[in-house]
Amino acid sequence: MKYRTLEGIPNPLSCLAYGTPGSATREESRAEAFRSYDLAWEAGFRTFDTAHSYGAGEETLGMWLASRGHRAEAVLLDKGCNPGQQGSPDRFGAQTVREQLEESLRRLRTDHVELYILHRDDPKVPVDGVVEELNRLKREGKVLLFGGSNWTLRRVLEANAYAEANGLEGFSAVSPAYSLAEYLQDPWGGSVALSGEGQKEYRKWLEEKGLPVFCYSPLGRGYLSGKLRSDVTLDKERFIGPGALKEYDGPVNRDRLRRAETLAEEKGCSVSRICLAWLLRQPMNLFPIVAPTSKDHILDNAEALDLSLTDSEAKWLENGETSLEGETAGKKDRF
Repeated sequence: MKYRTLEGIPNPLSCLAYGTPGSATREESRAEAFRSYDLAWEAGFRTFDTAHSYGAGEETLGMWLASRGHRAEAVLLDKGCNPGQQGSPDRFGAQTVREQLEESLRRLRTDHVELYILHRDDPKVPVDGVVEELNRLKREGKVLLFGGSNWTLRRVLEANAYAEANGLEGFSAVSPAYSLAEYLQDPWGGSVALSGEGQKEYRKWLEEKGLPVFCYSPLGRGYLSGKLRSDVTLDKERFIGPGALKEYDGPVNRDRLRRAETLAEEKGCSVSRICLAWLLRQPMNLFPIVAPTSKDHILDNAEALDLSLTDSEAKWLENGETSLEGETAGKKDRF
């Protein structure tokens, strides 16, 4: 595992964050979660992602941290205020932010979280009150840095402009979806992804500002994990969930998956490692959130940090351009 530091957070962050599940209510499920967290910790994960909407899953993470004595070393990214997602009763506002954070702190058995990220947004509501509340929570020591997950660039800029005009702190981090696969459809409601030509301005702004980006679904919610092969045309739900298929399954992404399979075969590694390596070389301050549960998959994800792709390989994965002269000599024809 590799680590980086962020100003305002005393502990180093693992460059991959571990995404915790939103379940684990029964004893056997909780025990299974504990085993996964233990394996992740042994592999060097120190950044853990959770959310108020995960309910008992958030509570399980708090139980594990307390039982293992890891809280002092761990970096917690917690999310709250989730309006707009299908089935969520949340209302966007300062009261929701405070109430959910304070409940999350009780579940996590801690007095603060290093990163507090607003889960979703309601663009119809002004950002003023929420920005003020986040600053109050920071002054109280309950959060160290804050930001937004499924927030558009326009709304992040609104929040930061309001903060600057009123002598407050603005967003210091974002957490949208981002992977080699373009986001094609939003079956959940209120989701924001960085992929695709339409988000080029957002990516450029993040590159220039250097804000940390805790991107979720870095393997396209399993689409790029290697479970689904590019030549599978029937019964795809046997391999990944229907939501992921709605989000990512289309000709552009099937081609990218096929190219990732080809490069993985050439390099003798997994498809998921290729796709994470592509992501990690993008010119942003990225901390991908992964959620492997077995020891082999946890170690495989971590090893993506040591896999280097050339500029041409990365470009080819994304758009299939064939300008790889000198790099393909002696290799299987990719085209």
